[in-house]
Amino acid sequence: MNRRKDPPRLQDMAYQKFCLMVRGAGVNWTHRLRSAAVISRSSWLQEIKSVEEECVVVRANLASLPVPLISEFIVPESIEEFTEILEIYDNNINTPRVSRPEDGKIHRDVCTHMLKAVLLPCMSRCSIESTDSDFVRELLIELLFVIPNIKVLVMPSVQDLNYMQLFVERIQILTNLQEFYFHVGCTREIIVELSKYCRHMKHLSVQDSRLVDDCCVEHLLKFRQLCSLNVADTSVSNIGYRILLSGLPEIQNVVWLDIIDPVLMNLSTILTSVRTFTGKFSDAELLVRNCPNLTEVKLASLTQDVSGLGELRCVTDILMLLTSCTAIRFRNVISRLGQTLTRLEMYQVMNINMDDLINYCIVLNTLVISYCHITYRETRYRKLPHFQNLTELRLRHNWGHSGFTFVFHLYVNLNILNILGMEEVTDEYIGEIVTVGGFRNLTEFIVDHCGYLSMETVWLLMNSCPHLTLLGNISSWPGVQNGDWMTFLNFVKVNNLSLTVYC
Repeated sequence: MNRRKDPPRLQDMAYQKFCLMVRGAGVNWTHRLRSAAVISRSSWLQEIKSVEEECVVVRANLASLPVPLISEFIVPESIEEFTEILEIYDNNINTPRVSRPEDGKIHRDVCTHMLKAVLLPCMSRCSIESTDSDFVRELLIELLFVIPNIKVLVMPSVQDLNYMQLFVERIQILTNLQEFYFHVGCTREIIVELSKYCRHMKHLSVQDSRLVDDCCVEHLLKFRQLCSLNVADTSVSNIGYRILLSGLPEIQNVVWLDIIDPVLMNLSTILTSVRTFTGKFSDAELLVRNCPNLTEVKLASLTQDVSGLGELRCVTDILMLLTSCTAIRFRNVISRLGQTLTRLEMYQVMNINMDDLINYCIVLNTLVISYCHITYRETRYRKLPHFQNLTELRLRHNWGHSGFTFVFHLYVNLNILNILGMEEVTDEYIGEIVTVGGFRNLTEFIVDHCGYLSMETVWLLMNSCPHLTLLGNISSWPGVQNGDWMTFLNFVKVNNLSLTVYC
């Protein structure tokens, strides 16, 4: 049986209670304002004055708490709650009694006060992307001046923001910014301003922003500490990107969704600092020669022979998308890189030879295969290192894998098993694995839309997997009725078990 939950720490309980109190203030304020607006405009204006006074008090009380407590726990959760509260309030404030032209500004001002109550200078991260409301996004940008110390800023992935000029004006405040993410909508003007005022920038991603072009290159080169840059699918040219890679001494990643070969040709320096490559190439040897120290490789839509990647000596992570293992001769790569590879992800890949993965990937910890074609020849490899070291296995809607399930019990140290769409996985099958000692170390068991599974498997896992902490998605199991999993959820709650159940 699973272990019981440890009693919650007093500190955690205090955090949670404080966050609920702050959220309660936001709910209370918006409720009072809505109610007053229904009565009369004068009642609404009077209530606004009262709410704004309370906002000042709440902000002062938050500011008096220890910084680690505020910046790491209370403020991030409070901002998430308040943006949602204000979004709902803004969508439901329109009443006949609050309809004068100046009322829009008054409404905006009180919302600004409410949001400002939970924005404190100790904040290190701000995600404007977290809300879908243009109104709340604009408020957050307007209030950037009260959180000048943020190190991470995430902008929404949209174009033509009404508040773009306002944001450009706020950039000069953000002198401590180290990470900036603005896909789709970033512009040349924003890059110029960032290069003037944000000299500590280490991570910058503006993928899909067509208004970022070669004119931005000279400004991007001013970020001398930049270790991660993503200008993929912008208007930066091959030559522009080549200049960036050659001129940024700390750069650790190459991200280019077109063929990278024209960028790497005639490169003025070997990119010894680069650790991650994401994109496509036609000449593997060219990539290896220019980026000899790669540890992570993400490949998409390859059709050529990639055997040359086997010359790399430090690769630990490979991700492949939309390709064929036979067409690119992946076996030649895996036979040489398998001794260092710890994570392998494959999506929509044809002709995956599981025998190769089992034989060559001897230190693999994580294996993800999704929407792929698998070939496998049943063998008995009980003592192979591959089975001893794999701790995470995720298989989703693959085909051609007849026989592969017969080796599941050999993964003796498996912690995470996530399966979608494998008819072979049934009560009987799970029972056979558990009977021969499999799944003893499972912490997560997520099986969705597979064969006939019922509460029999649930109770079997409960009794045989002492470390299990996550179970799902049992509502998709053919043999589980609504009443069954409701009863089980109640059992978990009554017995205070340390188990999360996704139905």
